[in-house]
Amino acid sequence: MLHTEGRKVAEDWHTDHTNHEKPPLATMLYGVSVPSSGGGTSIASMRAAYDALSEDEQTRLCAMKSVNALDIDRRGTRQEDEERYAKPVVHPMVRTHPVHGTRAVFFHITKVQYIEGMSPDLSRAYMENLLERMIRPEITYHHQWRKGDLLIFDDRATLHRAHGDYDRRESRVLWRILVEGDKPRLV
Repeated sequence: MLHTEGRKVAEDWHTDHTNHEKPPLATMLYGVSVPSSGGGTSIASMRAAYDALSEDEQTRLCAMKSVNALDIDRRGTRQEDEERYAKPVVHPMVRTHPVHGTRAVFFHITKVQYIEGMSPDLSRAYMENLLERMIRPEITYHHQWRKGDLLIFDDRATLHRAHGDYDRRESRVLWRILVEGDKPRLV
């Protein structure tokens, strides 16, 4: 599914730029042009998702690290981005929030090449299963866009996704500002 500008709609649950050494602290989205229906954005609390896991699964997940790189199969990837961000970056699968010390599940399913100790296929299957079990309505906010809306969320403690459920003859243009973050750590 593509935006009118030819870019793929980010419909998978993710946090931004895990292929960077210091992924964003926050994302701000501003609704410039929005469809008459559909095209929303959903945000899920990965703190609540982590807290809902069993103690055994929390322990297992805390021991995992993901190897992340730019998804170069994605349309619209610029050559300089490929050169700068294709080098693998390792992050914990659970990160500690640097302000309040809580833990949150942390990964971008299309940027994770593999989880250390797992094959790429097994890593993908594990993350898909984890997302299926973690993302529930009670930890999710759905924003239906109106022109001029500003949505801000903490990339260190949430996952988000775009909904491509709108008429492609209509425009969906969101301006995005990313706030520089820190290196993810598990404390």
